[in-house]
Amino acid sequence: MSVNRASSRPSRPLRWLTLPCVLVLAMAAACGSSGQASGESSGTTDPSAEGTTVPFDAANFVDPTTDTNPYHPLKPGLQWVRGGSTLVGDREVPHEIITTMTDVIRMIDGVPAIAMLDESTDSGEVAQVGMDYLALDKDGNVWILGGYTEEYEGGEYTNTESAWLGTADGQSVGILAPAEVEMTTPRWFIAAAPDEAGSIGEPVEIGIQECVAFGCFEDVRVVMEGEVGAPDNENKSYAPGVGVINNVPLDASLHKDRFELLNFVELSPDGLAEASQTVLDLEAHARETAAEVFGSAPESSRAT
Repeated sequence: MSVNRASSRPSRPLRWLTLPCVLVLAMAAACGSSGQASGESSGTTDPSAEGTTVPFDAANFVDPTTDTNPYHPLKPGLQWVRGGSTLVGDREVPHEIITTMTDVIRMIDGVPAIAMLDESTDSGEVAQVGMDYLALDKDGNVWILGGYTEEYEGGEYTNTESAWLGTADGQSVGILAPAEVEMTTPRWFIAAAPDEAGSIGEPVEIGIQECVAFGCFEDVRVVMEGEVGAPDNENKSYAPGVGVINNVPLDASLHKDRFELLNFVELSPDGLAEASQTVLDLEAHARETAAEVFGSAPESSRAT
């Protein structure tokens, strides 16, 4: 199920991926390998050039806490602080996002998915709080299987921006961060909620050095991510062992979010427990604000 409600920010549209067998570099080692999410289909080229799709098969997934994708770490307790600017109306304001990998696990379509918590502030005030549910397949591809985001104003909850879980009601899950990317890797669908065009990823540069406030990184991959029909929303830079270190808005970006990595730490057990409890509290609220999605869904639990 999913729900999307009007808000001051656009929801993150999501959708499936299709890979031609000869260019399966990002999603699998070879056609017919375990990297094909179904283990049976090699995928087909999308004639509209909107991306590629990997069939979803719950049997192809593993414990996400094994953390095998260096470009999108899933280890519980990791925390990123990224800062920059965003547009609120026509005004550019300071923007900060604190992202935490919790140890909260939710089963979605038979797959264990770990909750990644995002807490965003604009001009020092809470603007959004939400989580994405991420899964890991046998080849190290990180998939997105659901999410929930709340909007805030003046420190108070105003509305639920989006809520969705799995493939119910026409949603399509997909790969957020491939294990491998080459310049020949074809454009891929990330995922899509019902009635949305979906989001895609496409390689821009690989193997480069990039420096941000936190430091300099080697073997960085830059991926253009955006909506189908308007793919030039942002360029995200991914560094091995760290994940996203930089976000540069492009022509299609509505809010011109610009941010870079300011800090990267591993929380103490108490810090992890606090972040995980925040997710559990959000889910409890989601059962009220998005009952059609979370009301009948099994409850999550901490892995540790």
